[in-house]
Amino acid sequence: MQPTHVTDFQTAVMGGQWDAAMSLLPQLTAQEDIIKDARFLILQQKYLEALERQDLGSALTCLRHEMAPLGVHEQQLHQLAALLLCPGTGDVAARTFWLGGGAAHRGHLLSLLQAKLPPNLMIPEGRLEVLVEQALEAQMSRCPFHNASESRLSLFSDYYAGLECLPTSTVQILDQHTDEVWHVAFSHDGTMLATGSKDRTAILWSVQQRVRLEVMHVLEGHSQPVALLSWSPDDRRIITCSGETLRVWDVATGQLLQTCSHHRESVSSCAWLPDSRRFVSGSTDRSVFLVDSSNGMELQRWKRAYRVQDMAITRDGGVLVMASTERRVFLLRLSDMREVSLPPETAPITTLALCPDGRFLLVALNCSTLQLWALGPAMDPYSPLDMGPDPLDSLPVEPAAVYRFSNGEPVRFVLRCGFGGSDNTFVVHGGEDGMVYVWHRDSGELLFKLSGHTGTVNAVSWNPTNPYMLASASDDKTVRIWLAQEAQQRGSAAAAARRKALPLLQSDLLGWPASANDSHAAARLAAPIGPSGADSGMNGDAMTAAAAAPVEE
Repeated sequence: MQPTHVTDFQTAVMGGQWDAAMSLLPQLTAQEDIIKDARFLILQQKYLEALERQDLGSALTCLRHEMAPLGVHEQQLHQLAALLLCPGTGDVAARTFWLGGGAAHRGHLLSLLQAKLPPNLMIPEGRLEVLVEQALEAQMSRCPFHNASESRLSLFSDYYAGLECLPTSTVQILDQHTDEVWHVAFSHDGTMLATGSKDRTAILWSVQQRVRLEVMHVLEGHSQPVALLSWSPDDRRIITCSGETLRVWDVATGQLLQTCSHHRESVSSCAWLPDSRRFVSGSTDRSVFLVDSSNGMELQRWKRAYRVQDMAITRDGGVLVMASTERRVFLLRLSDMREVSLPPETAPITTLALCPDGRFLLVALNCSTLQLWALGPAMDPYSPLDMGPDPLDSLPVEPAAVYRFSNGEPVRFVLRCGFGGSDNTFVVHGGEDGMVYVWHRDSGELLFKLSGHTGTVNAVSWNPTNPYMLASASDDKTVRIWLAQEAQQRGSAAAAARRKALPLLQSDLLGWPASANDSHAAARLAAPIGPSGADSGMNGDAMTAAAAAPVEE
């Protein structure tokens, strides 16, 4: 659908035919400033590829005689010139911001050029596929209960799902701890669960057949309660935080590998870097340490002007997010140590949680309130060679959503929140009233509350690979495993037939109109929740998602 000269331009860029690509620019746009910017980007790639080939003469000629005469982006020219001083073999530290040369980066160049040209002229790659995906995503966004572990979408009919897709039934109670359970966390692959307790132990559990949990190891030897757990990205090691000490354990054997006592005050948080070897830890002693888990040695120490209450790190290890006791959230980019902050909060911060893809940040306040911050491009990898604004300059000025629970009463303890479900579209948090609260992330609607615990729910963890499974830890010395009815009924022909035969008269339980004329309600009810009564494991109040009534056992 695009003109021939546009296709020729794309071919020239991807083939490294720089002169041919630049000669075609006047046919793509008549705006001289856009042509200059595009020429600069193309010549920048030519320069970087010459450096990659160690052809310093060609690189210098390109810089002096082709890029400099354009008279644009002078600061960028200085940064590019500095790359000539880098060692020929490549100094990783000096080239942190370098996108690098080579054909592998020409696609990125093409995307930068495309952003400067009219979209109807140079059609984005895979545009039709993007439009289809947007249509399907729109269907899912309209369904508050979407939590499918596998695709059931079709362009031939609208998508719908019910409460049966969310973990609302207790299927197992873990009661091996002898005191309050303060933290719970699933491994990244979803096959293990870790729990930390006031009884000064941590327990590693294996998830058997994705449903039942069995004890793997009991991690003992802590002199104080285990307040925090952190799995390494490869799930081969786990950190337990107890008082001023962090301990690194081997997950396969349950053996203690390292004991780290760098902090002078209690450790409040820790987070692994993506290499599964280094981690950072924070404390109220105003210090952040970068530690090598293989030997327990301190690699770096960063003094902060604030006390660290909690922390998280992006999946690529690029940005460290820290909550302070001074009611602020700070974002520290580790590549250049630039630090910015979100607007100050109106109440003390207790914990935070970063969505796995880094797009969203949850901030829990001690006034029974959660705030969702849409960080978006602020967490994207950044290089000055992109010639664009620094993403850290585009932080939001207000939260995208606010979730409230327990009637807004002050929170006395540290209660940990989190994301979960398919595409992390749900927000989950425990309460001092013994409830587990689940909201839809985007709409802010409280979908339901889970009852069963008899004490404060200190932490919750949604299985990252099984969206039907949720774990909650409580002061009642137990951990509850919650499972969706969809998971329990899957594979059972009898259960499938029973669900198919359900009458639409149950629509009033969901707070939806039962009118035969309401075609939309009928469509939503085509996949019913499940039979009511004793054998369903849930009563009518449990199914009243719209009213957010508690789920009974």
